[in-house]
Amino acid sequence: MKAFLKSDLRVPAVARFVADHFKKNVQPLGYKAFLVAVDREACALYKRELDKHLPPECSAPVYIHVHNDSEKIPIVAKYQLSEDDEETARKQFPKPGKEPQILIVTDKLLTGYDAPILYCMYLDKPMRDHVLLQAIARVNRPYEESNADGGLREKPCGLIVDFVGILSKLKKALAFDSQEVSGVVENLDVLFADFFQRMAGSAKPYLALATGKMDDKAVERAVDAFEDKKKREAFYKFFKELENLYEILSPDEKLHDHIQDYRRLAELYEVVRNQYGVKTSFLGDVAKKTELLIRQESSYAGLDKLSKAVVIDAKMLESLRKSQSSDTNKIINLGKSIEATIEEKGSVAPYLISIGERAEAIREQFDGRHVTTEQARQQLDFLAEEAIAAEQAKKDSGLDDLTFTLFWELKRYLYKNPEQLAVALADQFRRFPNFNSNAEQMRQLKAELYKVLLPVVQGKQMVEIADRLIKVRTP
Repeated sequence: MKAFLKSDLRVPAVARFVADHFKKNVQPLGYKAFLVAVDREACALYKRELDKHLPPECSAPVYIHVHNDSEKIPIVAKYQLSEDDEETARKQFPKPGKEPQILIVTDKLLTGYDAPILYCMYLDKPMRDHVLLQAIARVNRPYEESNADGGLREKPCGLIVDFVGILSKLKKALAFDSQEVSGVVENLDVLFADFFQRMAGSAKPYLALATGKMDDKAVERAVDAFEDKKKREAFYKFFKELENLYEILSPDEKLHDHIQDYRRLAELYEVVRNQYGVKTSFLGDVAKKTELLIRQESSYAGLDKLSKAVVIDAKMLESLRKSQSSDTNKIINLGKSIEATIEEKGSVAPYLISIGERAEAIREQFDGRHVTTEQARQQLDFLAEEAIAAEQAKKDSGLDDLTFTLFWELKRYLYKNPEQLAVALADQFRRFPNFNSNAEQMRQLKAELYKVLLPVVQGKQMVEIADRLIKVRTP
């Protein structure tokens, strides 16, 4: 068996396949791989061949040292890493973006070595029982990473490319109860069938919403179609399950006839997700191959702009009121525009922050069907007017940022002399500039705020107002 696995024709052929498969299926995801060879000599042979197709630093062989290798098996000695180099490779491998990307192993690291970034195992060694089960477990460790768009991506599963046919008779190779190993490994054919079935069935009503160019009108149709939170969540669940399958199976040519429909579903998912207030940026939580698919299509041009809200001003608000959009679309646009206004101006105009909090609460009530569509639209319209009025009032007041922020918050609770009270309270905030990071200053600030507020309001309401003022002044 070893002679066959290490034959002069076979090793170069397997190495070419591994290099090509790795570049197409693993590297684009940012994950890493093991090549499991039958013995130390096979590890060295694979290292020699992989270096013909990949940069030498991309792979590293890791196997035990035997003192007379240089005489008995020269190629093993030639590619043997020093102790320091092996330690470096072991430490660097679990780190994203660091070399090596492929470890060539035979016994070492198959058990006990924890590298969640490991996604693919090229299995070219007969194994059984616990050793096989632990090797399988190496590639199936949960792994989550942040992406450039502010979202989180999870490794969908582990992938094993089996060159020796172990997995075709998995239950025989694993001497355990069949129920214990059920579902440990799925053949890709099962996943292809699942993907095709979903595209031919559950995907159809969603694809009907994604026909044609994804322009403003298409976005409005999608918003109306997914007004019901349960329908949105059902679509999100459907797409994420489909996306997992695509990430595993792509770029196989069997997917060719479904690529464009899958892209349309991905675009629909992104539009709905962004329109309904997910906090990450556009493409923030799609998986890597799906993101690449969306970005490489010409229809992506400008798609992200459809989800970018406009900062509120009088002209924008009047235009939205006159539009023929549904109330649901107006709610979404008002909510996103208020949010965009707070994000852009909140750090220099903290008096807007409470408006943003109230807008988010209205959106949540609308999602939960605690207010009607008409009520939600009217309330958000009122808050948009308040945001515009607040900015104008700030210009007209002559007050500094701190005093005006306190004044604008106080006028929501107190009807008598809120401006005069704001001036007195602002003096106390200036006395304790580090209240947010210094517990003693926070204690003293609260005591002084209570003293100023006490002649005007008492009890629980006094404490609540003081807490609100501290919150709007907290960076």
